[in-house]
Amino acid sequence: MRDTAPNAVDEAILTFGRSWYGYGGGSDEDIYVEFGLAARPYFERLRQLLDEPAAAALDEPTREKMRAVCTRRLR
Repeated sequence: MRDTAPNAVDEAILTFGRSWYGYGGGSDEDIYVEFGLAARPYFERLRQLLDEPAAAALDEPTREKMRAVCTRRLR
């Protein structure tokens, strides 16, 4: 677990993930346009962030749903 405060990109990844988890996580194209990343590294980073203090503002049921989306998208 990281001890440093989240950076702006980490916060943006969490915000995007929270906005899109109910819709399967967002399209690969939207992720690329927003972050300049392919979907796989985006979902790997989101999954990691969900276990870090950066995600403390999210309630556990929301984090679990977001983790489930990450797991599906990383298959």
